[in-house]
Amino acid sequence: MTQQGDLPRYQQIFLLLREKILTGQVPSGARITSEAELSKEFGVSRITSRRALSELERAGLVTRERGRGTRVRENIIGDSAPGEAAGNVPMTSRILGQSRIIGQSEVRLLGFSRQPAPAHVNQALALEPQSDVYVVERVRSSKGDPFCHLVTYVPIEIGRTFSPAALESRMLIDLIQETGRTIGSAEQTVGATIADAILAGHLDVQRGAPILHVARTVYDADGVPVEYFEASFRPDKFRLSMSLEHGGTTAGLHRATAAGIG
Repeated sequence: MTQQGDLPRYQQIFLLLREKILTGQVPSGARITSEAELSKEFGVSRITSRRALSELERAGLVTRERGRGTRVRENIIGDSAPGEAAGNVPMTSRILGQSRIIGQSEVRLLGFSRQPAPAHVNQALALEPQSDVYVVERVRSSKGDPFCHLVTYVPIEIGRTFSPAALESRMLIDLIQETGRTIGSAEQTVGATIADAILAGHLDVQRGAPILHVARTVYDADGVPVEYFEASFRPDKFRLSMSLEHGGTTAGLHRATAAGIG
């Protein structure tokens, strides 16, 4: 089990199971290991195992039914079936789930530096004009094929905790949370553009090729912006599916598939 410092055992088990769910290792609808099986696997009491499963239920990741055991909720990550709403899935799970799927790919760090923020980044991160931010530029690939170019901007107090080594081996959203911030929500826009000469080189496409453009601002649980990024995806290597709720205020991001990932 991944080291979790001095966290209680039930919470360590909860975090491990949560990661398996959000990364798709345990798919929607699948049965979660029972209390007895967890107790045997981790050498803990049934009470500890029961509490870990209860935490998963409280997080909205599983359902628990007598006689059927504990199962992963439908559509935590995955295409939604017709007529199924996304409202039962916490927004945090959607954000983390999509990020973790993309995070299974290989990453190449192109740049990491402190720079003055462009005006639109200042606005997205609610910073004063002329503020500095840390800028992270990366390319993500799957099985050697590049599919995504990302430029991420984070406030100084967050970015100063990063290192190039961590950015090449860790998910940025995890690094943000390790600063004490809890991810709460996100605003995202999706559009289309074409590849210029530089982007074409990064993504191994022809200049002028169609590109899927995604811009996202991520907020912590207090509504404070902690990250803004712009991502350019090859549409032949990446699919983004959404489920929209009538009368709701959120659009659930259910599946991100990149070159066979997902």
